[in-house]
Amino acid sequence: MIVPVKYRNYIQAITSIEYSNKYVCLFVFMLSFCGFAQETSLSGKVVDIDGTPLAGAHISIEAFKKSATDLSGNFKMTGLPVGNHSVKISFLGYKSLHKKIVLEKGSPLKLTFIMQEETATLDDVTITGKSKEQKLRESVASVAVLNTKELYTQNNNTSDVIKQISGVNVRQTGGFGSSAEVFINGMSGKQVKFFLDGVPLSYYGSGLGLNVIPVNLMEQIEVYKGVVPVDLGADALGGGINIIPRKSYSDYLDISYSLGSFNTHKANINGQYVNPKNNTLLGINSFYNHSDNNYKVDVEIPDEFGNPNPATVKRFHDKFSNYLLSLYTGVYNKSYADRLFISVRYSGLDDEVQHNAIMAQPYGEVTYDENTLGFSVTYEKREVVPNTGIKWYGGVNKTKGHFKDISLNAYTWDGKVYDTRPSGGEISSSRNLLDLTSKNAVSRLNIKYAPWENGKFTLNIFTSWFHRTGKDPLAAEFYGEDYYANPTELFKNAVGLAYEHTFKDKITSYTAVKHFMLDAEGYAIENLNFLPNKQSASNFGVSQSFKYQIAENILAKASYEYATRLPDEFELFGDFTLVRPNPFLRPEQSHNANLGIQWNTAKLKLGLHTFYRLTDNVIWLKTSQFFAQYQNLLKSLTKGVEAELAYQPYDFLNLKLNATYQDLRNRSPKNITGAVDNRYFNARLPNIPYLFGNAEIRYQKEEFLGGKNKFSAWWASNYVHEYFLFWDVDGNKDFKNVIPSQFIQNVGVSYAFPKNKFSVSLEATNVFDEKAFDNFSVQRPGRAFYITLRTFLK
Repeated sequence: MIVPVKYRNYIQAITSIEYSNKYVCLFVFMLSFCGFAQETSLSGKVVDIDGTPLAGAHISIEAFKKSATDLSGNFKMTGLPVGNHSVKISFLGYKSLHKKIVLEKGSPLKLTFIMQEETATLDDVTITGKSKEQKLRESVASVAVLNTKELYTQNNNTSDVIKQISGVNVRQTGGFGSSAEVFINGMSGKQVKFFLDGVPLSYYGSGLGLNVIPVNLMEQIEVYKGVVPVDLGADALGGGINIIPRKSYSDYLDISYSLGSFNTHKANINGQYVNPKNNTLLGINSFYNHSDNNYKVDVEIPDEFGNPNPATVKRFHDKFSNYLLSLYTGVYNKSYADRLFISVRYSGLDDEVQHNAIMAQPYGEVTYDENTLGFSVTYEKREVVPNTGIKWYGGVNKTKGHFKDISLNAYTWDGKVYDTRPSGGEISSSRNLLDLTSKNAVSRLNIKYAPWENGKFTLNIFTSWFHRTGKDPLAAEFYGEDYYANPTELFKNAVGLAYEHTFKDKITSYTAVKHFMLDAEGYAIENLNFLPNKQSASNFGVSQSFKYQIAENILAKASYEYATRLPDEFELFGDFTLVRPNPFLRPEQSHNANLGIQWNTAKLKLGLHTFYRLTDNVIWLKTSQFFAQYQNLLKSLTKGVEAELAYQPYDFLNLKLNATYQDLRNRSPKNITGAVDNRYFNARLPNIPYLFGNAEIRYQKEEFLGGKNKFSAWWASNYVHEYFLFWDVDGNKDFKNVIPSQFIQNVGVSYAFPKNKFSVSLEATNVFDEKAFDNFSVQRPGRAFYITLRTFLK
């Protein structure tokens, strides 16, 4: 008989045992051989707790087989004997798994192994695998990553968190719930796109804006500077912020409540139930936020003779509430889908409008509210065919909004009626009792194809459709026609194709080409005239990025992009409240270049980055006493540098420091700026900070003073250097409006026990009650205190 090679070691082990009876030995041999003749296979996937595949994980079964996962985390082992076996799965930086399995004849077994991260300390040397955040930081993209899990116990919104990142500055038009404008390396406003797991955040409605999303709904925040990868699939001009939601496959219940100054309340209930037997789950995400925003502001109030007198008063008509209820269900780690989820959500807001864009005119009765009902489907399969993965998101929304501006009263900043008008509202000359109905749909298809080990293609197709109509009987009576009943419609499509290749683990190249198209139909109302407009746009964009691993801990990155940004529905059609429509806007274009170097060690991380932006057809929000409108005004040049440092001298202590200098200059000639000469050419753009930075010290200790607990204390600060509200080349600089330098400091402590099941945190923001200003010199809240209670059960 010829014995297969794969059985010889086993046979030799059996026959090497000395038995006194040769027939017993022969019987044992034949019995063992017959058992091995019955073979089967084991296949499956190795992922982390969030479902991310772990490429290169090792799988071993006793002394028979060893295998490793591919780039998608998959493995397959054939020729295995039937019976009971012990499987070991190991991967650097993760806890080893030991599983008992039973292999049966004619029944190939397919399993998914879920691993947890681990850090082991041996003789003061820490050995750990790189986290997903660190891998992304060291990718070819110029990206900052912030893990939000440590912030769940604090009173934070997204806008509070991202301002801690180097190169990022957040400016709000008031207190909680006010619109937020984000600057990333000189780009701002609509030039910076916000995404929720790759889908533009604007699609979800105002109730889920960047300024009001609780940190508890997310796992991490990714801030892309310069080149935005095609995966995000939108027309960002020079940066993007992607919020990654929680995606664990385990049971949990997370409830928190925060109470603070200005009658601020924030409540969150998030949780899910997982059935591991059939890989199904059911979950809920929900929150409710409210604030009166009645903080003190410095204003001028006219006396009985109409003369303005300085005064400090509380804001009186600025309440804001928003809410979300989202239910989702689905399956995971199935043969036909790694992730297939269906969700339905209801969100909205109620907003009292306190003043115009430049805080020059108070309003006492203007309100706006809206609600959105949405439905979506998410599908992911990392290997739908060999080496090819797919992700698809599709959703529809219906939003109803109501804008009310009917009062004839004129208010002063102390909430008193100063005068009564014979006609018109506080904002509009027609008065408004406007109902708006918006419908939108979105589809995002992402395909990744890795034909060889060091190369990967990515195709992303993003399509969106928006339609809005209105009804306003008061405006119809004023104009003689209900102009708001005319529909506005916008169709946008973005296609991106990228190829990423790694050369000998030293150089990584990322090449991408994008195409953007737009069809818009809308109107403007100027001087009581109805001006309809239709327009189409089609633009290409290209980008090239490189990463060079200079040494084990040092890497350099460089990138260039010719980017296009199409105007969105808000810029084109306005909000029918404070922002007038302008359907004649043209797309923005920009040449973006970035160069940076990073040094990463276990305790110290350093980064130095420079950036260059030459932007044409800049869409600029032009403000006036009563209205604002987006216009194509300028060509601008931005140059800047940012530096960041993160130092962890001990396991319990973290220090962070970053600073940014950005020089934004007008490059438009006099015929564009409307000036009689070229004095504005190369002048610094007004109302934009050019020097700012952040610092944070955080102490965090487990088993603090004994017991299963966790204590945290932190100090965080933000500095913005003074800058001019208007052009610095106009007028006498000694008498110009200056937004003063600001150094805002926050402190807090939190205590969690046992094992983070319950926690309480106390925070004080703007502890020294400094005067804080953001957009158009709008004053921000002063000193405030908050307490947050949280329970997390798992």
